[in-house]
Amino acid sequence: MSRKCRELKNLGPCRASRTKLRQRRGHAQAGDRIGFTLLIGVVLATTTLVMSPTAGAAKPSGVLAVADYAFSTANHSRPSQIVNAADVANAVATVPVNKSNITLVFNVGDVFDYPRLVMFGNDVTFRQSCVDFSTRVGRLPTAIPCPAKAIADWEELPSVLNASRSAVADAASSGRAVSGADVAQFFNGSNYILLKQPTFRPGQGGVVAITWKLKVNGVLTSSSVCIRFPKTEAGIPVQVACQ
Repeated sequence: MSRKCRELKNLGPCRASRTKLRQRRGHAQAGDRIGFTLLIGVVLATTTLVMSPTAGAAKPSGVLAVADYAFSTANHSRPSQIVNAADVANAVATVPVNKSNITLVFNVGDVFDYPRLVMFGNDVTFRQSCVDFSTRVGRLPTAIPCPAKAIADWEELPSVLNASRSAVADAASSGRAVSGADVAQFFNGSNYILLKQPTFRPGQGGVVAITWKLKVNGVLTSSSVCIRFPKTEAGIPVQVACQ
């Protein structure tokens, strides 16, 4: 009991004062709890935002900044045009645009079956992001999951073409154009499988379908390409559409 209460010898006002004090303390504690709860909510929301998965992408915002700049370059041409490989390469090389240090893995037209697909990489996270550029003028690019077949084609096509060129050169060293038998012999024992035994003779030329299996991001993926072999001795084997 306070001194003033003892002097007045009246407990009623003191009890009322204590009750009001308890109420004020309760309101203050409740306010603290609400403030703390809100603070935790903000922290969790911020953590969720920062730690949100990017679907295996190399900082999508950085990738899209580069893609949008390539689109802007094409769209501001006179006349406007669809995005080409030069637009993409220019955007990647423009430092104020490419603030995330995104690298260009393959460009527009580099993958035969995906002619409008571009793959970007992140040298820190070793993740890839893909952007599909429209064939229509003025349509914005779209970020999409990287197709496993596109990655498999990109990684293995150089080896397939090297072997194909070697088969042509080997036949030319014997003074003749490449034959189906030459091609089959060159790929024999490799990781590549010929879907059909090629039977074309020297000077006829022919298309050979070549397939393989490759693990892409831990998943076993099958892929194939078709190579047209030349009729001439020193001709160039090229990838063509599979029928």
